[in-house]
Amino acid sequence: MLEKMFNSPNLLLMEKAMDASLLRQNVIANNIANVDTPKFKRSEVIFEDRLREALLSDSSSKKLLKTNSRHMDVCEQTVEALTPAVVKINDRSYRNDQNNVDIDVEMAKHTRNKIYYDYMAHNLSNDLRLLRMAITGRD
Repeated sequence: MLEKMFNSPNLLLMEKAMDASLLRQNVIANNIANVDTPKFKRSEVIFEDRLREALLSDSSSKKLLKTNSRHMDVCEQTVEALTPAVVKINDRSYRNDQNNVDIDVEMAKHTRNKIYYDYMAHNLSNDLRLLRMAITGRD
């Protein structure tokens, strides 16, 4: 019973999203650290598009077996295997040293990623608080 509560799709999604955000933070920090390195090419983390595809996937091979036609479709199997990917961006550089890192863009991404991570951590904390309340029967 408790295993089902702790292995819920919501907790799994939050865990995956927070892992991707942590990886993104490291990639952004690396980009910022190399802003003045000649010929350095920035990197990005790809996760949200993959997550969207996994959640919207309608492939019959990815559906769980249902014992009743009224049961909801769940895509836990595809989400479990989902991992963020780091890709190097080889777009044009408008600088003489061929570096394509824009410090302003990276700082904006850093801020957005921090807000995203804080939001996910807050949601996770709330879900665990509700779970604790359900188990103990009090606030």
